[in-house]
Amino acid sequence: MATYLEMGSQTKEAIVGMLPDDWSFEGKRMLDFGCGSARTLRHFMDEAAAAEFWGTDIDRPSIEWVQGALCPPLHAHQCQPDPPLGLEPGSFDLIWAVSVFTHLADNSLPWLLEMHRMLKPGGLLIATYMGRWNAAFFTGEPWDEGHFGRTVLSHDQPWNAGGPMVLTSDWWMRAHWGRAFEVLEIAPQIHNMSWPVLRKRDVELTVEDLEAPADDPREYVAAKNNLRLTQRELERLQERQDAELEDMRRQYEDSLSWELTGPLRVARSRRSR
Repeated sequence: MATYLEMGSQTKEAIVGMLPDDWSFEGKRMLDFGCGSARTLRHFMDEAAAAEFWGTDIDRPSIEWVQGALCPPLHAHQCQPDPPLGLEPGSFDLIWAVSVFTHLADNSLPWLLEMHRMLKPGGLLIATYMGRWNAAFFTGEPWDEGHFGRTVLSHDQPWNAGGPMVLTSDWWMRAHWGRAFEVLEIAPQIHNMSWPVLRKRDVELTVEDLEAPADDPREYVAAKNNLRLTQRELERLQERQDAELEDMRRQYEDSLSWELTGPLRVARSRRSR
């Protein structure tokens, strides 16, 4: 519990430290997207006396706990796995999403556009991503900025084990997220993630607009590398499934039922001959 609280406190300090020098929470509206059980949000209780703080998450037990223990002064809302969020669009001055886009695969860009829609004109988004400090751990290969654009790993990993793992390079984030947001800063290696501070652009975009390849040769190299890593994952998954099936077969053959049905199999074999 001490580590949990310390991590939340450190995250709050990181968020506050990246806000503009003239920032004030007074009268503003904030959203913790993917708040869980309010690990970070609970450390804004003092600020909540002068501002409105919301937390949203797909996990019902977590949201119900927050609603019962910390609301008011906080506000909590359960969202669905895919947008829309279900809150008033254009109403938030600041949104943070810590260790959320690090796990979103197919619905990453739809959620990014939803964060854009939720912000007021000029509103700020802090959305962490993994990359240069995580690549070696997840791939067994050193980080190469030119070979990693946006790479999805662990496709089959269940959510209770963390879900997919997404690696993102700074250049890819600027090329794609930068179409919807002005990149003010990228703070490196806080909790082994990159922390970009993004300001909402006055633009109307679609998912197709965001995912369209940039005019950058690294797009092709990164896509090719992503395919290679995906193929490697599929091969390892097939090997694991084959090993599990072989283990099941051996267990069955060693079982009592296999021994008891031995005479029947011998008789059947004789008849077939």
